[in-house]
Amino acid sequence: MDGQSREQRLVLRVLAQWRSLCRDGALPRRAQIDPQLFGQDWANCLLIDVDPRLERSRFAYVGEHLRDPSWPTLDRQSLAECQESTLLYVATTYASRVLAKGVPISTGGVGIHQGDPIVYRSILLPLAESGQRIDGMLGAANFREIPVTEEIHSLQEHRLDVPLAVAAAVLGR
Repeated sequence: MDGQSREQRLVLRVLAQWRSLCRDGALPRRAQIDPQLFGQDWANCLLIDVDPRLERSRFAYVGEHLRDPSWPTLDRQSLAECQESTLLYVATTYASRVLAKGVPISTGGVGIHQGDPIVYRSILLPLAESGQRIDGMLGAANFREIPVTEEIHSLQEHRLDVPLAVAAAVLGR
């Protein structure tokens, strides 16, 4: 693909690769996931080996851009071990929905990563060695920091300059 026609959103590029691996309505197998297919996006990807008890599911791979700074090295940590203030945590908190529905789910929002407020987008995609029962997940996430300054969030700028009688009428009191 040339630079102009290349999809700009990470989650859509990863979803397109996942879809290309689906055959005859079956979910892709984990063995089909080749890091070279994802190129530079692989640094924003993760693989999860799903356990019957979801919180005990383990990371088989975590890309360098998603690594939890509290983990010295990837040692197949479980989902339950993710620190709440990381991108990895927000990118995997909805894994139970993917298992229940059996389809890719993408989400985004605001969170905290390494102490900084972020806006993020992520996707989790089911994998199944048998083609049906989900036993793994491919995921991807990226973020950008949200600049927060006192001028943007100053409480003094948000005073109500509406007379109380007008406010009461609007609220129906």
